[in-house]
Amino acid sequence: MFEPGKTYFLLYDFKEGRRFFMGDDVRLQNELLKYPLDWNSISFRDYPSRDFDSYIVSADSLIKAQYAYIDSLCGLHPSLSTRFSIYRKDNTLWQQACDIVQARFMTKKFMLPENVLQYAYNTFWTKLKDPLTLHHETRSFVTDFMGCMTSGISWSPDDEYCSKIAADDEELELLRQWASFFKEEVTSQIVGAIFQDEYQKLMEAFLANHTDIAGKVFEIYGRPEAKELADLMSWLSIINNRAHILDSLGVIPGIKDIELCRLEIDHFESNHSSVAPAIIDTLRSLIVNKSLFAEIEKMNNYYIALENKEFDKLVLKSSDNLDSITDGEALLREILRPFKGKLVLLDVWGTWCGPCREALSHSSEEFERLKPYDVEFLYLANNSPKESWENVIKEYNVTGDNVTHYNLPEEQQSAVERYLKINSYPTYKLFDRDGNLFDMEVDARSLSSLESLIKRLSRE
Repeated sequence: MFEPGKTYFLLYDFKEGRRFFMGDDVRLQNELLKYPLDWNSISFRDYPSRDFDSYIVSADSLIKAQYAYIDSLCGLHPSLSTRFSIYRKDNTLWQQACDIVQARFMTKKFMLPENVLQYAYNTFWTKLKDPLTLHHETRSFVTDFMGCMTSGISWSPDDEYCSKIAADDEELELLRQWASFFKEEVTSQIVGAIFQDEYQKLMEAFLANHTDIAGKVFEIYGRPEAKELADLMSWLSIINNRAHILDSLGVIPGIKDIELCRLEIDHFESNHSSVAPAIIDTLRSLIVNKSLFAEIEKMNNYYIALENKEFDKLVLKSSDNLDSITDGEALLREILRPFKGKLVLLDVWGTWCGPCREALSHSSEEFERLKPYDVEFLYLANNSPKESWENVIKEYNVTGDNVTHYNLPEEQQSAVERYLKINSYPTYKLFDRDGNLFDMEVDARSLSSLESLIKRLSRE
């Protein structure tokens, strides 16, 4: 509740337990100190019956009860401002809005029933107003509501895509035939938002009906250039669909820009790589706020520079010599074999994992602190595209003479993780000088504890 560019002074009388703001316009702030916000909403997680119809009734009753309480409070204290009443009521509204759409994550299909979506639209979406920064719950509401509205929307190969990836007329005809079958047997049956398991059943039936050409089609789709183009066209479809849905829902100026900007920034942070010029051009045409679009360009330029940055590629190890090994334990032992005689700290991470990247950002300090103990740092990346993998390593300078990175094929990575019983990321494991796993919990993010442990083990 502070205005940018303003100066405030907070007086705290510890003896009397009183607080008081001073400044140009602090009436609302002082009213909120006297009558603090009520953090009171109904979460579907805590709702006994887990029945959406009665949940809506209860949520609506709570909002009305809170509004009535605020009206009575203002009636008892006529000096309270209109701004106070509005702010308190909006705080109640957006708390409940956030909980309503969060309920999607407590359903089997991560999708709210139609009547709940309609209630969320009428009760909350149409009440969005500037400034959007007054209540932080509005961000969560918009994100989750849009998640519901875009559920089930997916891109499928069209004629433009087929024309670009086909090597000759024969392949083009095959791909067009496949696309035609897909449209008739899958796309035509998708009405509105289809749930994932229903889509899966349609796909299974479709593939069973066309085993005669499926192998050749997937071979074409599997070519690197076809995959790259599919990723591009799929993401362009997501952006345009999101913009179209926002337009159809009717939004206040700024919501569309913010949502599209958030979508792309999340995409950057997930993929950790630059995007094609076509994506930048599309966003430029859709985002009106030039400052928001400038942030997207800034991030894209950052990743372009990172991709062009030179680094010591000797830390990246090829897994070609491990092709024949499928057992997780045998695979790990072969990877550890060159480090016999050293303590090995294993970090299992992924480019998509925020906590993993946060931990890697402290690599320089980790390497320096553990330098006296002759430790080998071994990194195994989970489900991480090559370009993103290299970019993260470059960004956080996770390199050195005692650093080794592997980006194993999915099957081999899964085999190692099953053997080590890994179910969260990042996960750290410590191995002795003979390659045997220490039976103890290790976390490189608790660097002082890790250093003490390795210091003790180095003496043994």
